Amino acid sequence: MQLHPTQVAPASAPPPATSATTSATATAPRGLGRGDLLARVALVLVWSSGFISGKLGLRHSAPYTFAALRFALAGGILLVLALAGRRALPRGRLLAHLAVAGVLVQAVQFSSIYVGMNLGVPSGLAALIIALYPLTASLIAVPVLHERVTRGQCLGLVLGLGGVALAVGEGLHFDADHLAGLGFVVLALLGISAGTVYQKRFCHGMEPVSGNAVQLLAAAVTALLPALFAEGFDVTFTAGYWPVLLWAALINSIVGVGLLYGLLQRHGTSQVSSLFYLVPMVTAGFAALVLDQHLGPLTLGGLVLATAGTLLAGRVRS
Repeated sequence: MQLHPTQVAPASAPPPATSATTSATATAPRGLGRGDLLARVALVLVWSSGFISGKLGLRHSAPYTFAALRFALAGGILLVLALAGRRALPRGRLLAHLAVAGVLVQAVQFSSIYVGMNLGVPSGLAALIIALYPLTASLIAVPVLHERVTRGQCLGLVLGLGGVALAVGEGLHFDADHLAGLGFVVLALLGISAGTVYQKRFCHGMEPVSGNAVQLLAAAVTALLPALFAEGFDVTFTAGYWPVLLWAALINSIVGVGLLYGLLQRHGTSQVSSLFYLVPMVTAGFAALVLDQHLGPLTLGGLVLATAGTLLAGRVRS
């Protein structure tokens, strides 16, 4: 990731998958380098895998407990690396701003997603709600960051949202038992929307490793309170749990958020956030492979529509 104005933890992009590569490449405006294209592909792949790792982690742990362990492990590793490398530690006002952004983007978003899925919200529906992030983040960015959202970009965002809704429409169902879970996922949406805009507005000059360590440790403390007092720190450590926890901590927490922040500093909030329209479809693909969930015709049709919307929104430079 770049070192200025906002620094994030460096991460290597995983090899692109065929369908995701085509979609993410299509979203990039002309003139972008290969590294930027790979960063976009990696963001979609990594963010999509977070719904799968969360679903698997909830088999062994209560939601806030899983979130607290994830954040503490990732933050602890980054803090050790920062101290060993004698990197500058944030102080004063920047330290406070980093903590706020970390609580919003990490703790509020992911803890709430875990709670929602634990209450019965399907991973596809959770991904659909989080895919509203382009709309909500763009609306927040207009008064806060003074970013301009054109009519063409709005049309692309709405088109992408329609594709997402179509893609997961086969699994949508509403009943009283899911209302609380849906509320938590909406809270997650507000967390990432406000947090990324806050990060771009107030966290200039962030050192990549130590800055992310502060954000993750602040999120860990936030999630630890309900984990201890509401869940009794409910977790069963098994051989199958450790790979899931490590993936969530290292790949989802460090690499995923690092990629997001890095792209946000090179491009406008509206343009980068449009990539999230691809997440539900890629999540559905992962779910078919890992959780034995099958893709239906509506999902495939939604993929085409969402890709078209992402292409339109991404072509508009903020």
